[in-house]
Amino acid sequence: VREVQEESEGPARLLVTGSDRTAVTAVYEALIQGAASTQATCLIDASAGGESEPLPSLSQMSSGDLVILAVSPAVMDSQAFGSRLLEAEQAGSPVVVVLTEAPGIEISFPGVGPSRVLGMAPGGIVPADVLAKAGADAAGDAIVALAARLPVLRDEACRQIIRRTARQNAVVGCLFIIPGADLPVMTINEARMVLRIAAAHGESVGSERALEILGVIGSGFGLRAVARQALDFFPGPGWVLKGGVAWSGTRALGEAAKAYFDGSTRVTPSRLTPLVDNKSFPLLAQAL
Repeated sequence: VREVQEESEGPARLLVTGSDRTAVTAVYEALIQGAASTQATCLIDASAGGESEPLPSLSQMSSGDLVILAVSPAVMDSQAFGSRLLEAEQAGSPVVVVLTEAPGIEISFPGVGPSRVLGMAPGGIVPADVLAKAGADAAGDAIVALAARLPVLRDEACRQIIRRTARQNAVVGCLFIIPGADLPVMTINEARMVLRIAAAHGESVGSERALEILGVIGSGFGLRAVARQALDFFPGPGWVLKGGVAWSGTRALGEAAKAYFDGSTRVTPSRLTPLVDNKSFPLLAQAL
């Protein structure tokens, strides 16, 4: 709980900058969709207004701060653009690049992979879903605090949290051979996942989340019991089945938590089954 509290209440900042005022404004407006004015205080607009400073300096940024550079393709090869990427790298600030024109091809820069480069749609429209995906990929753990303040990032932030935790538990399920030894590690991961999803929705993280955590622990016991029983019926390496149950079960719990905090449905044990990806792991869905 303390760990997630620090993540969600930390001084997460997001800088939107560039030499094109129109592009910076479009990115800024895409990020504040659905956010109250008090929530958008994590956003900093530092776009340049004159020709003497094509791109503002990023020297005021610190480690963990997310930088979104909105530039035209013509600026990509400029010395100022390369200098800003170097400044961000030295500060430990991840960068997302928004081009004023869709590149049409996969582009990457030093320290900025292709998943963090996107182009604006015709008419100067910023695709909010693509921007959220790139931002969540770049921000890492800081995405929890940013999503709590900027609802446009929330859906992708939760999906990333779920995917990351499911992969971790799948590895744990494959590596632990002694029956039950994986339970504490997986349960901690799942509890942390639920708390992070709650924090990303702007919910307070503290003792009031005890019922949700107890639900996670109970579901974890049930899923591990399914795995142990299934090992007696299905031939082959048991670590494959355990890893699959861990991945699918964690993903199901994450999707249930997301639906719960979205307020879109009242999650009960009987509704866990539709949340499991039947195509990816039908045995768990059948067991549930």
